[in-house]
Amino acid sequence: MKPPETRPPTTAAVAVVPALPEFRDWSSLPELPLSEVLRHLLPCLRSVYAIAAVCRPWRRTVRPSAAIILRPGVPPLLLDPRSRGVSAFSNLVLAQPLAYQADLLAEGAILMSASRGRLLLRRRGPAGGEAHLIIIDALTGGERRELTLPSPRFTYHYAALLPNHLLVFHSKHAFFSLPFPDPNPNPLSSSTGPNWTQHSLPRSASFVTGVVEFRGRVLGLTDRAQLLEFRLGDSPQGHTVQVLPADGLPDATTFDRWRFGPRLAAAGDRLLLVLFMLQPKWTTFYIQQKRRVKKVAVYGLDFARMRWEEVENIGAYSLFVDCAGNSAAACIDVGSCGVEENRVYVAAPGCRWRSFPPGWEESPGDANNGLFRSVRHRHLWPSLTWVYPPLFY
Repeated sequence: MKPPETRPPTTAAVAVVPALPEFRDWSSLPELPLSEVLRHLLPCLRSVYAIAAVCRPWRRTVRPSAAIILRPGVPPLLLDPRSRGVSAFSNLVLAQPLAYQADLLAEGAILMSASRGRLLLRRRGPAGGEAHLIIIDALTGGERRELTLPSPRFTYHYAALLPNHLLVFHSKHAFFSLPFPDPNPNPLSSSTGPNWTQHSLPRSASFVTGVVEFRGRVLGLTDRAQLLEFRLGDSPQGHTVQVLPADGLPDATTFDRWRFGPRLAAAGDRLLLVLFMLQPKWTTFYIQQKRRVKKVAVYGLDFARMRWEEVENIGAYSLFVDCAGNSAAACIDVGSCGVEENRVYVAAPGCRWRSFPPGWEESPGDANNGLFRSVRHRHLWPSLTWVYPPLFY
């Protein structure tokens, strides 16, 4: 019997197997899987930087998601200007401290704020000469820029970086703005200098001591805990500032206004305010009491009623208050780094971090009392200052 005849398969029956490259083009991964990868890499900064360095599409994914995904999951790092080093809350974030390039003490400058991953320092020229604003990468001390401030006669007390603007405040009633990054690549060599524009502040406002970005809005805070909103358009003539009336806070004479607070922080969908309440004021004919902080109070803003309400539980969030940098940050679910949830951490001269529950009140024998007894002066520089990488903004 003859074996069955075998015929070659027809062309239609041949399965076409596409040729696969040896390595897949991972750069085309959609945003969602990359975001999940980033979450699993936290809080290790080296891993986050490594994935951002792979290719441009990944960097484009990391940058817009950093403020939402990365920064809340990494406790702030601490910069010590004296030792010129940056250390982390936990070695899970950084295994070893980072050496700092800039000698901030040799600069002879005063820290105005830590803002959007950069330090903003003010330095006055000799014999009343030009005043300069120095901008330094907060994490490394590199990427230095120096701008001439509008006038050496003003007492500049605060500065803030926004995505497209640099703001510098010099009185209760006015501030200067500058497009940032400055279109002039070398402002100091220009005959005219930076093109600063002066703007008015509401007459009822006090000194601005903080600016935060919250839900697409730019909000400011004064030393009297007044809430402001900045509307910054493409044209300087379109800039407006208004006071947002909000009830529920104690009188401004009852809380610290310069050394520790007040401090504003965006915690997810909540806007939180930290007030450091002072002892009652009393004076004799010979002696005026130096008032200490007796309570750390946290308030949340009810936007529907525009009312501040004191809270004793901020959930899984932890707040970090930087006295020298005039700023505060909120982190969530960072227990793996040794951070307790529902706590307010304060960094001040001679103190790495001191932890307080919301609503903490001074009591005899409490070790935390020493922090507020040791800080007596308004100027807290040089001091430990918390920093985040510019990548996170």
